Amino acid sequence: MGCAISSFIACMWCANGCNASRVADQFAFFPPEPPTYTIDDSEDGVEHIRLMLPGVDSPLVKVSVKTIRTQQDTTIPVFAFKVKAPSCHVLFSHGNAMDCGVMYQFWVEFALRLNVNLYAYDYSGYGRATGKPTEANTYGDIMAVFEYMISEGISPGDIIAYGQSVGSGPSCYLASEENCKGLVLHSPLTTGIGVITSQEGICAPTYCYRSCDMFPNIRRLPSVRCPVFIMHGTEDQVIDVSHGQKLYNKLPRQYRYPPYFVEGADHDDVFERDPAEYFTRLKEFLVATQRQTSLSYGTI
Repeated sequence: MGCAISSFIACMWCANGCNASRVADQFAFFPPEPPTYTIDDSEDGVEHIRLMLPGVDSPLVKVSVKTIRTQQDTTIPVFAFKVKAPSCHVLFSHGNAMDCGVMYQFWVEFALRLNVNLYAYDYSGYGRATGKPTEANTYGDIMAVFEYMISEGISPGDIIAYGQSVGSGPSCYLASEENCKGLVLHSPLTTGIGVITSQEGICAPTYCYRSCDMFPNIRRLPSVRCPVFIMHGTEDQVIDVSHGQKLYNKLPRQYRYPPYFVEGADHDDVFERDPAEYFTRLKEFLVATQRQTSLSYGTI
């Protein structure tokens, strides 16, 4: 089976002019069409969000949006969900086949329940962001948001990176490059090709195409220098739970925070299985990050 999949990828490679990035991007990105929100400019120059989906705001969460430019010369929207006295600041990278409009209502509850300021964004080519969705662009996107947060007066040491599904790629990249307060990996992947097949051996895609594999999270985690909290559904049909387990085992021991493997949960219902437990686990992690990040959290 590994040889067959490797041969299939080789055919895709040839069909795309031997461009590894183009092949990988075809497998990885599925932006929703049409976008589920618009951004309107008012006379005073302030940008306003108009949702296409039903949603309820909270008077305790102030929501705003700002369009920023990345080093790849794309423009992306940054949504800010702010509470009065935040315990920290979360930089949230959402999953595939969704945009900020889809996640809006959840983020309002997230900021409120955890008492955090949450910053979220759409990848290039998603929602109202310009450009095309590529691995390189997602790295430029998250770095642009990170730098924007710093320009707002936020210290890097107060930022928790949160990556869901494909968002684990840019989140791991950020945490391996910058000194974040913590990293949350929600239904994460080890590598892009690892999602297609978990087979090993010299004929397996993970071996044959290692040099051009996208989102190599498992190779980046040893460079992360902050507590890492992994959550994953045990019945995930998109990214097998073994990805979360392998990532946990790859972490330096002192940064291993006890993971949350959700019994019976699939790829998109880790939160829905038990919302109260989800927020309890996250709140405990946020409290733990207040301590020195060199503390050992134990093993499983």
